[in-house]
Amino acid sequence: MATPISGGTSFDFGAAPQAAAAQPKTTNTAAAAEAKQASKTDTKAYTVKLSEDAQVRLLKTQGQSVSQISVITDLSAKAVDGYLEITQAPPTGTATSK
Repeated sequence: MATPISGGTSFDFGAAPQAAAAQPKTTNTAAAAEAKQASKTDTKAYTVKLSEDAQVRLLKTQGQSVSQISVITDLSAKAVDGYLEITQAPPTGTATSK
């Protein structure tokens, strides 16, 4: 793009006169319909289904307790513990051997 120089005209600097390019009006209804169809598909909503493991971990990072996650996901507390790699301590009892 040429930068205009003040104090002269394009003719003074030897530039060829430029006419504005005429933009033809398009009345192609097929192109308009295609553009509308494209815009409809652009707004299509997508869904993602998380695995049980990913859903349990996501809920845990959001601050949910094991019992809340169990209710939300319809999994047992033991299954939730398994996904979160929570191990239960062995019961401490006084077992006597004979």
